Amino acid sequence: MIFTLVLATVLLANVAAYRVLVRVHPRRRGIVVALVVVGNAMWGVFPWMNVRTDFSRFVRATMGPPWFAWTSFVILYSTFVLLVAVSWVVVGRRVAFARFARWPSRVFLWVTLFALVIGVWNALVPLRVERVVVSVAGLPAEMEGFRVALISDLHAGLYTRTSRLETIFNTAAAQRPDAILLAGDNVDDDPVFTTKLLNATHVLDARMPLISVLGNHEMYGDPFDAIRRLRGSRIQLLVNEGTSIRNVWIAGISDFAARTPRLAPDVDAALRAKPPGAFPILLAHQPRAFFDAMKRGLPLTLCGHSHGGQFAFRPLHWSLSGVFLPYHMGLYQRGGSQLYVNTGTGYWMLPWRFGIGISPEITVVELRSADDADGRR
Repeated sequence: MIFTLVLATVLLANVAAYRVLVRVHPRRRGIVVALVVVGNAMWGVFPWMNVRTDFSRFVRATMGPPWFAWTSFVILYSTFVLLVAVSWVVVGRRVAFARFARWPSRVFLWVTLFALVIGVWNALVPLRVERVVVSVAGLPAEMEGFRVALISDLHAGLYTRTSRLETIFNTAAAQRPDAILLAGDNVDDDPVFTTKLLNATHVLDARMPLISVLGNHEMYGDPFDAIRRLRGSRIQLLVNEGTSIRNVWIAGISDFAARTPRLAPDVDAALRAKPPGAFPILLAHQPRAFFDAMKRGLPLTLCGHSHGGQFAFRPLHWSLSGVFLPYHMGLYQRGGSQLYVNTGTGYWMLPWRFGIGISPEITVVELRSADDADGRR
């Protein structure tokens, strides 16, 4: 039902956008027709998107970005045109609609083109290091200054550059963390791209702990194949289990998108082997894990998943994903529990990130005693 509703909405938006564009900009009819064809071609191959063949991988990686970009455009443009139409009715229809809407439409199209170019550059070129100090009451002295580099949502796929992954790992290692954590969605559905991810880890010192959990996109593909490829590799995968680093227990849970009870998230299992006195950090893909962390009084949870909607203004603490998620970007504190949501180091489907403070993110999370922080202030 949901898929049918989405398909009907997109179809309606396509029809509305096409009719208005060719009416308001009749000399651009050929361009509009070409965009409609290219932007909707992927609908015809959707049933084969998860068969995991070389052909399906090529089609998804090649046709997916224009499909996603065009679908987003027609929804936004149709909404914009509706507002223009309301304005046209209000002013009494003194001129023909096509003439009335021409300049507003031109402005919208130029702004869209500008945002597309800037967003693509912002997704592919810069790399931002976000430094976060987490103050913890009663933090043992030996854990003071413990730091991790958090990477999330790499979505390694067919067109992901190995050099880009190497740059990400090099930048994370340059922060001199005690460990590098991957918060899931390491590959874009298909486990075959795990090889590309692992090949890029050669730039890391073998002594640097590199720890990961599964994300929803590993679940959408073949999670058991993804687990098989990572077990015994350079990346230590945690599936409802934990590992100790400097008396800090990294408890990694599976993802909520699991389609089998065998892979359902289990916080208690991830904490079961925690040594007495070890400081627990819950590592998960989705921020909804924070609810489980609060119930158990866990001091710190690290997540990703939201991407910040790939459209955000960090100074305002606003992101597109915040429309749907209560925890979507940055640091949160609820009682004695804290959560940090990384807004993604890669991108999903369309290489596009637009706004302020939404470029690909590596988070350096450092533990500090709350008493020490109060003293410095």
